Amino acid sequence: MLLLTAAVALSLATAMIMRAWVNEARLSAVATGGADIPKQQVTKVVVATHGLPAGQFIQPNDLEWQDWPDNALNSSYIVSGSRTIEELVGSVVRSAIAGGEPITDVRLIKKGDRGFLSAIMSPGTRAVTVQLQQNAGLGGLVLPGDHVDVVLTAVVPSSGPGEPEHHASETVLEDIRVLAIDQKMSDMSNETVMARSATLEVTPKQAEILALVTDMGKLSLTLRSIASGDEKPQTTNAKGEPKDPSV
Repeated sequence: MLLLTAAVALSLATAMIMRAWVNEARLSAVATGGADIPKQQVTKVVVATHGLPAGQFIQPNDLEWQDWPDNALNSSYIVSGSRTIEELVGSVVRSAIAGGEPITDVRLIKKGDRGFLSAIMSPGTRAVTVQLQQNAGLGGLVLPGDHVDVVLTAVVPSSGPGEPEHHASETVLEDIRVLAIDQKMSDMSNETVMARSATLEVTPKQAEILALVTDMGKLSLTLRSIASGDEKPQTTNAKGEPKDPSV
């Protein structure tokens, strides 16, 4: 009985000592705030909120700040404190960016950079700038990205002695995309621009037509509906005569 009592007392003493040691260790960890457990460091970087195709203008809702682990941080990422999202708005996507992918400078073409205009053009097209007729057309309602028809207004010489000259107008190009209005290549500003010139995206053949008609008279733009569908344009000019198919 004496040996049994001693064994039980020894077991109880050992259990109390272990419990006291565990409690002391727990209190020490709480007091130090878990300093012995390393925390993962993160930095905020700019990422795409959704997929951005090549040639798209960056708008404010296309980008956001996101925490990124420091051990996976690349030196090319745009980090918090280096720039703001507002500084990137208006840039053009050089190559497609997936949603959630960090933004880098090599994936964007900033306003004023060389190659900015060519980045937003369709393959095989050309950019041609034309002077527009003063106080005619859409009064500042045409924006980059709109599709327009190009109208030529010219003086038609008299056909015989004593007959007066007269003016005529004709649509020479249809469904042409506007790249810029007076060097303004982004449609994200609400500022009205009274266009004196327009940069148009055309095919090489259409560029030849523009070069020809520019010397024939004055040009103006007519805005096309975004849902113009397959409507066939009229085939007569302002005089009611059939349009020349070569033009």
